[in-house]
Amino acid sequence: MSPSSVTQTEKDGARFVCFRLYGPPGGKMTNITSARNSTQKPNSAGFGAKKRVWLFVLPSLTGISIFFFIPVGLSLMYAFTNTFGDFVFFRNFADVLGNTAFRLAATNSIRFIAVSVPLNMIISFILAQFLQNLRYKKLLALAFMIPMIIPSGSIVFFWNTLFADNGAINSFLFSRGMDTISWLNTDWSFTIILVVFLFKNLGFNVVLFMAGFQLIPKVYYEMSTLEGCGVFKTFCHVTFVYIIPTTFLVLMMSIINSFRIFREIYLLFGPYPHQSVYMLQHFMNNQFIFANMQRLSVTATLISAVVIILVLGIFHAQKKTSETFY
Repeated sequence: MSPSSVTQTEKDGARFVCFRLYGPPGGKMTNITSARNSTQKPNSAGFGAKKRVWLFVLPSLTGISIFFFIPVGLSLMYAFTNTFGDFVFFRNFADVLGNTAFRLAATNSIRFIAVSVPLNMIISFILAQFLQNLRYKKLLALAFMIPMIIPSGSIVFFWNTLFADNGAINSFLFSRGMDTISWLNTDWSFTIILVVFLFKNLGFNVVLFMAGFQLIPKVYYEMSTLEGCGVFKTFCHVTFVYIIPTTFLVLMMSIINSFRIFREIYLLFGPYPHQSVYMLQHFMNNQFIFANMQRLSVTATLISAVVIILVLGIFHAQKKTSETFY
């Protein structure tokens, strides 16, 4: 490179530096400090925008703190203290776990979840698969959702009309000369609760499965048909694989909804139902009536821990399954 070219390059570099520091020729003189201040304006504006965002979020955070975090903290405090406020470690937990009524309620709740959740998922999956081939599937799916928007009182009134001692079913049996059955005070109570649960929650799962079926690319079914796969192979290698995420979602929602059936059970059977349908919520409700905050808080803590463990387990299983198939 010649000296003249080097000199010209140095001049161009000097002009560029002057332009960056002082602006264009004939313009207003600036310095490095003002340039730095100008670069900080967007950050300060962004900080102000963050302040405004927090102002909008503050009411919700206040509500959550008052109605969630503070009650949870008080519940944990009651779970580990006695009626005098003394810390008793896990003595309250041992008292609850050794209680006969709690064991009965826990056994019935586990049995109800073990029966109702798989039954709900299987029936809803079959119905969703069947509705996929119908012309008015959207209208039928909407019809399945109707029980979810009906108030619990109306649902209970309908089932009580059928299964009460002087209800429609017993009236029919009596008119035929057959013995009547006390449906709400025998082991049939568990079956009635299963029917009520399915009636209320089946439609929601059907809609979820139908949405999952819609997400499966049609080209996979076409390729399966071209390769000569039958219905069973297509189901195992296409439908089952791509419906797994939806299945885990339905499983989680079914477990959560199984804990929300207490309103119907309480309205239908009262605070002291037949022992086959005495659930954990009955135990908690009775402890609340007697103001036994220690047992109530321990039971709530145990239920919350079990639900959290189940949900985390479902997410972990979904992740492992997705890594296997995808």
